[in-house]
Amino acid sequence: MNKQKGFTLIELLVVISIIVLLAAMLLPVLSRIREMANKSVCSSNIRQHALALTAYADENNGNLPRLYGGGWLWDMDRRLVNELLKNIGLEGKGATSSNQPDIPAPDVFYCPSNKTHKFSRQECWDYHHPSGEMATYRVLGYFFILDTRNGRGQIQPPEDNKRWLTTLNLKHPADAEFVIDVIMSDQQTFQAPEYPYGNFARIEAGSGMGLYTGYYDTSSHLKSDKEPTGGNIGFADCHVAWRDFKEGNTLIMKERYGSSSPVFWW
Repeated sequence: MNKQKGFTLIELLVVISIIVLLAAMLLPVLSRIREMANKSVCSSNIRQHALALTAYADENNGNLPRLYGGGWLWDMDRRLVNELLKNIGLEGKGATSSNQPDIPAPDVFYCPSNKTHKFSRQECWDYHHPSGEMATYRVLGYFFILDTRNGRGQIQPPEDNKRWLTTLNLKHPADAEFVIDVIMSDQQTFQAPEYPYGNFARIEAGSGMGLYTGYYDTSSHLKSDKEPTGGNIGFADCHVAWRDFKEGNTLIMKERYGSSSPVFWW
């Protein structure tokens, strides 16, 4: 008589254990590969915004726009967003009046590493105040180092090559930060010793996005809720470079703007 052989319970458990072990080894690798791809896409996005603003300056005697509406570095009035869309080559794919909230948010305005923007991108694009009123600006996925019509506070610590840009007629454009990744922390809500720089993954200060979408504002390229890995920095000559948040125990990025609600880093 022929006997059909099968796996014993112990053999099955061994095979399952091996598969689980291999998966545990592969997941971190896949996560790193995905983040490398996200960094590359993010760098390309930032460069496109730098080029779009350069095109704007070329048409305005080297002058850059002054922002109005909003106070955070990613708040940009809808008129200027429309200009950037035109200069990026996306005119007609988002360049709309403020009363058309159903246009899909263009990917180029958001870093693929930002988890909040992955789930609530459209709400950011069509941002409403918690009261329900539509804002005159859009909440984007990058910081723009531009001055406002009323003037921003000073960048800290004051350094010659760290300033709000109002013109591209610069002596050293390769040193002037222009468009940068979202790196911010909430130091007002999180004051425990385990959060020496605040929480980078959950920005409760301001609470606009959290109240409206259920997703609180967060930094991009996170290592943990206590620390980002770093961010892409776009410069006024349109080159983009990666900057680590820390090297060992030494901070490379610094608190550049804001006090505690939130603090903007680059």
